[in-house]
Amino acid sequence: MCGQCDSVTIESDSAAPSLSLTARVELLKALGDVSRLAVVSALLERPHCAEELAERLGRAASTVAFHLRKLDEAGLVTKQKAQYYVVYALRGDLLGLTLRDLATLPGAAPERQRVADARKEVLRESFPEGGLRKMPRQQRKRRVVLEAFLEKFEPGVRYPEAEVNERIHTLFADHCTVRRMLVDEGLMARDAEVYWRTGTLPAGEPKAEEATMETRRELKQRYLETPKRAGVFQVKNTVDGKVLLGSSTNLHGPLNKHRFMLSHGGHGNAALLADWRRLGPEAFVFEELEVVEVKDDPGFSVEGELTRLEEVWMDRLRPLAPAGYNTGGKIRE
Repeated sequence: MCGQCDSVTIESDSAAPSLSLTARVELLKALGDVSRLAVVSALLERPHCAEELAERLGRAASTVAFHLRKLDEAGLVTKQKAQYYVVYALRGDLLGLTLRDLATLPGAAPERQRVADARKEVLRESFPEGGLRKMPRQQRKRRVVLEAFLEKFEPGVRYPEAEVNERIHTLFADHCTVRRMLVDEGLMARDAEVYWRTGTLPAGEPKAEEATMETRRELKQRYLETPKRAGVFQVKNTVDGKVLLGSSTNLHGPLNKHRFMLSHGGHGNAALLADWRRLGPEAFVFEELEVVEVKDDPGFSVEGELTRLEEVWMDRLRPLAPAGYNTGGKIRE
């Protein structure tokens, strides 16, 4: 057989190769065969000629020649003629490659760096001048924006709702929507009108679900004692001047509801929702137009006074479609 194989030295390339993505795929594909792995295993010991490999592996010479050709096409072996034989050897510059070397995409930044760069780009687009331009629709980007708001709050500190609104308002006018999103995304938790960053309660303080009944009663009582204001409000399209007019015996509830439903694409007023999507949230304002002034009079009725205000503002704004967004004369919520 090939008596010259033991005396043949195959020189390695001087430097490790910089493999393209295609070359890496071909290399891994070439190794994905039991017979070729047997050939590679033999070549790991020393160079061989095809005839010697066929005898050693108990395969036909044509079969071994086929597998050597595949390894050659993938760039795994080198060839050198020795008298009447062609001697094959593994490329020395490939033997030191690890799975990490092969699996890392050429030119790709480390995953952590790529994630950080992507986050910076989202923040740059969303906060061009320090304040939020508009809330992103894509969930991944919206999460990054909400995490930026979360940095306004210290871990382990409880915040009353008024202070939460103030801190959010420094970055975005629609503090109600952002506040609700922070809770919906699990970034903040609330109990009545008290908020905190999730998982960051002060040491020794009970979790919300473990709070004493006394604490819960106090928080609920504080909420119930907060004065409710009856009145008339509007959601106004500042571009076209169209208005959705509404009223309620508790203005805090419906204004939050309209912001939330529009922001999440679930509003029941199709015309208003279409304009919201077309113009963006920054084109709309949510305003209290007039609040019922409670009088110390036995004959005074909040609901009766609210009905009077509804008639006044319906006549003043004329919000019925197509000039406005209202589809009927009943506006109380």
